[in-house]
Order: sequence, then structure tokens, then C-alpha cells
Amino acid sequence: MTDTDGTTDGELDPEITLSWIRDYPGLVAYAPLPPSGRYPRDSRGRPRPRSARLRTANPSEAPRRPEGLLSDSDWSWVIRSEHGWAGVSSRFGTDALRIMLELTEFGCVTIGYTLNGNALAQPPRRVYPHPDLTAAEQERRSRRRDDTSTLRTRAEQIASALADDWPDVSRALRDTDHPDRLLWAVRAATDLAEGRSHDSLRAFVQSHAKDTKARDDVNHLLASMGFDHETLIAVGVARNPYIGLGGPILLHTTDGSILDLSAMPGPHDIRLSPHMLPRLTVTEPGDVLLVVENRQAAEAVCDTRADLPVVWCHGQPPDAVVSMIVQAAQQTSGVVICADADLGGVRITARIHDNLPSDTTIHVVDVGTVPHDEGRPFNTHSRSRLQQLAQRPDPVGVFAQRCLHRGYAIEQEATARAALQAVLNGNLYA
Repeated sequence: MTDTDGTTDGELDPEITLSWIRDYPGLVAYAPLPPSGRYPRDSRGRPRPRSARLRTANPSEAPRRPEGLLSDSDWSWVIRSEHGWAGVSSRFGTDALRIMLELTEFGCVTIGYTLNGNALAQPPRRVYPHPDLTAAEQERRSRRRDDTSTLRTRAEQIASALADDWPDVSRALRDTDHPDRLLWAVRAATDLAEGRSHDSLRAFVQSHAKDTKARDDVNHLLASMGFDHETLIAVGVARNPYIGLGGPILLHTTDGSILDLSAMPGPHDIRLSPHMLPRLTVTEPGDVLLVVENRQAAEAVCDTRADLPVVWCHGQPPDAVVSMIVQAAQQTSGVVICADADLGGVRITARIHDNLPSDTTIHVVDVGTVPHDEGRPFNTHSRSRLQQLAQRPDPVGVFAQRCLHRGYAIEQEATARAALQAVLNGNLYA
């Protein structure tokens, strides 16, 4: 049986190009075939399509994303699925039609209309992304979900490992939801876990993204997630580290000025530039240099022993801080290092110890040798790293062994003050 339009019953209709619609130069209007493969008919059996679409004049060419037209998030939204015109207008406002027409010209979408006689009824009804773009976007989103799942698993592992020594990092890893932010947090936390410190913010970014400008605000990003300033210094992303100085010290700045720090109680926070480090002079040579991690303990020493040079070293010291400590150590008879009795404290002690001149007399204070409250038990990660450090044949190794023997962390202000006082009262250094 043959219809009046010449098609045989059961055959698919050929697609109809609406060549008389020329409202949008460079685009072609056509009537999409219904799922049945047959257009609706009028009373005479002639095809009478009720909908139309606009598409590129070269539909066989692969779609191309127009440069600079859409942000990545808007692009992903457009191509992930078809959208009703109300949703398109809500997202792009008065620019909706202009944007969709340009995307149509590049083969990225087609725009659906209701046919009003032989004309396109306004406004459009729907936007249909190219199926290849939709498939690629779905694959990308699937990979991103898998990557995010893997990232969250890694973040939880590091958070557990660092909970004792870097609680701020542990909290940040567990509280951060956005995958891109979490990625940078995991990168920084991994460096901490592996004892790696960078020379600068750009060096950190270059190490992880191979481009120094990939995230030049990463220090602010990490701080907004809850990373403490001391932690940022330890990672090496704080641009200018601080050192606390007190006692009989003269500070010679690069412009020739001299600051007598002994005139005021310390420790005084000095912000250091790696490229303009001041020179330090200890005015009472022969005295012991005290390097203290706990702020309150450093203040107590400055108040009670103004004759002793003191460095408050808050957190893992970057190169600029280590350089200042070495300057002071070269002018004294010995160095006393007093850090918290935990993995972080042992690491700090090791870094200072290993950078001092080989002939320096070094005394490491174990705050656990004075009365104290029992702290948090070491987790598996902390025990493992302490066991490695305990193999050292020096005071750092002994310190690590004692921490392991106790099995818990000690980071208490009163305990640190008492331990330092015991050392000073014992006249270990005349």
C-alpha cells in the first residue's frame, strides 16, 4: 500500500528540511523524525511535522567548543543533558538565545521549537547537546567521581595518620568537601607526612602541578581550610616565615640598622625574607642558646633568664629560620633544644640538630622527664616514624626512643617550662 505522499506503508519517512525558514543565516531548520519514523499526516496524508530544530549547516563535522564563550561549569551544564528553555533562560538570562545560537553554529547543540504553521514559534522549547559531547561529559564525570572517591579515601588515611602531630591538617582533610580544594589539602598533607618542606609557595605548586601559576593563592586556600600558620611554614608555602628572638641579641638589618632586642622582654616576632636575612649578634658570647618550640615556655625563659639568647621556633623551621639559629649557635658555647615530646617535636629537633655545625655541643630536652599529664597515645603512623628516628645514634635518636617508650604525646606549656627550668638549674652549661 502506498500513501498519497509516495511512501510505502511501513517505510521510514525521509527527514524534512524546512528550507523556507531562513531566520538564522548559517543555520538549517529541519523537522526531526518522531520515534516511530513517520511524521504526522494531514487529512490528505501529507507529512505535517509539529516540531522543528535548528542545527549547524555542516552536521557531519565534529562539534567544536567556541573559545571564550562559556566558563567550564556552564559548558559542562549545557552538554551533560538536554534542557528546557526555561532552565536555559534562568542560567544565561538575556544572553541565552545568543549563546545557544553560537553553540548551534559550532555543532555543539540543536535548538528545538514548536512549529507554528510554517514558522518557528518563539521562544524555543528545548536545547539538545550533541550526543558525542554528552557521552564525553558523562565519561568525564564518571572518572571524576572515581577520582574523588579515591581522593577522599586517601584524605581519610592521611587525616588519621596526622591526627596526633598535625590536628589542624587532620580536621581540614575531614571537613573539606570540594574535590579541587581537597586535592591541594592532600598534597600539602602528604608533604607533611613524608617530612618534605618546600623553599617557597611557587616551589610547592611547581612540585605538584608542574606550573608555578597553577594555584598561586594556595597558601590562602590552605589557611581558609584550617591549616595553621605554623603548618604552612612547615610545608613551605608561607612566603615569609617568622622567628621569635629574645635575650642579649643585636639584629643587624640589611639596610644597616641595628635593633637591640635585649631592651624589651622577648621573644620578639621577626618576619624573615629569605632574600634579605638580617645578621644576628649574641652580645654575651659563651652562653648557651635556647631553641624552644612552646611559646609560653620561651616567654618564661626570657622573663627569668634575660641573659640567655632564646629562639622561639614554632613548628618545623624553614630554611630562613634555620639559618638564623645557626648564626646564633656559632656564637655560643652550646645549644639546648626543647620541643614537644611527639613526632612533630622530634622532627623539629632533628632538623635543627642536623643543620648545626658538627662541633656544636647539643643538649636535647625531653619534657617527659618532669611531672606531666599523659597525652594522646601515638597512632600507627606516629609510632612507625618515631621508630625510624629512634635508629639515629645521636641525641635525636634517644629522644625518639623515650617518646616511643612512653607511647603518648606531651605538648603541655607548664611541662615545657618545668623541663627547661630543670635544665637551667642543673647548670648543664656554665
